[in-house]
Amino acid sequence: MSKSNLVIDEKFQTKMLKKTSDDTEVVQVKPEMLMETATYLKMNENTQFDILFSISGVDKPEHFEVVYHLFSTTFNRKLMLKSILDKANPEIPSISEVYSAANWHERETYDLFGIIFSNHPNLERILLPKDWKGYPLRKDYELDDERLSWNER
Repeated sequence: MSKSNLVIDEKFQTKMLKKTSDDTEVVQVKPEMLMETATYLKMNENTQFDILFSISGVDKPEHFEVVYHLFSTTFNRKLMLKSILDKANPEIPSISEVYSAANWHERETYDLFGIIFSNHPNLERILLPKDWKGYPLRKDYELDDERLSWNER
């Protein structure tokens, strides 16, 4: 595979956003196309993105983003996938069937941002207690008096 821009079949409805200074290609994918796109990127002989390094949430003023960092050991190539989610319904398919590492990354993103990963095998809090209220990495998250006093101890 050459070092030119990654071409993903038009059926995935992706949009090339940019290339970073370290040659990571950044591609926007619609949430409803994520599972099919991730499967293609991992299994296709011309891409072979076999490692998922991380998944992270981003709280933008108008929407949430979910960012996936992939790596191809075969081609020594990095790729960043971004999906934009509506704040009123932040839901995206789980890719834990494609990348087993996604299991914990999706749980962490759910725990801290409240983003729902549909069809996840065990979507529950992983860092915070099960009875924790809210999602602390959201910009609109407010600490209540009880948590403030606990932090000051």
